[in-house]
Amino acid sequence: MNARRAVLALGALLLAGCSWLPWRSLGEPPPSVTWHADPAAGEPLRVVVLPFALAEGVGKGAAELSPAFAASLRALGRHEVIRVPPSTALPVPDLGQGSVPIDVLLAVRDATGCDAVVIGRVEHFDSFPPVSLGAALHLVSCHDGAVLWSAQAQLEGRREDVQADIRAWWSASEGERGAPINGWRSVLSTPRDFCRYAADRLAWTVVHPPKP
Repeated sequence: MNARRAVLALGALLLAGCSWLPWRSLGEPPPSVTWHADPAAGEPLRVVVLPFALAEGVGKGAAELSPAFAASLRALGRHEVIRVPPSTALPVPDLGQGSVPIDVLLAVRDATGCDAVVIGRVEHFDSFPPVSLGAALHLVSCHDGAVLWSAQAQLEGRREDVQADIRAWWSASEGERGAPINGWRSVLSTPRDFCRYAADRLAWTVVHPPKP
């Protein structure tokens, strides 16, 4: 019970001000983002976002993707979202073996009262311009272990289609804010902003089933 209270308290402190964001109206992300989404993924759920695992050799800057994704998922307005910090004592499941032990899911559910958990792994992250990121994320039911949503992204900042998508995202989400002189190109040289971009585009896929 104490663990649950601690997590709930954290939820009240996380990433305030995540109201509707224009990036939600963008179209599909670049082809290097692939995903599967069960209709249940778009239903109102209490979702916990656990710290994403980092592959060997991936710098700590990639850890920014986890809180960024929690903010992006919350901004969709479908789910109640709690982000668990890296210092959590909760078990952090890994889908590297193809499934998550049900006892791990039940432990997370009992501690947080969640319906589902987001787990992820950053496989590649190059913080030197142009920034690039490779990651796999999954939304897993804490009731039966079903994977409700899964996405893989290979976002290379040097690719023209990724740059075009960043321009559209920047125009939608940053147009009314103070912007660096180099505008959308700053995303290609700023790892934190690149993680925000990646998180927004990955979150978009949660509620948009891929076209047949």
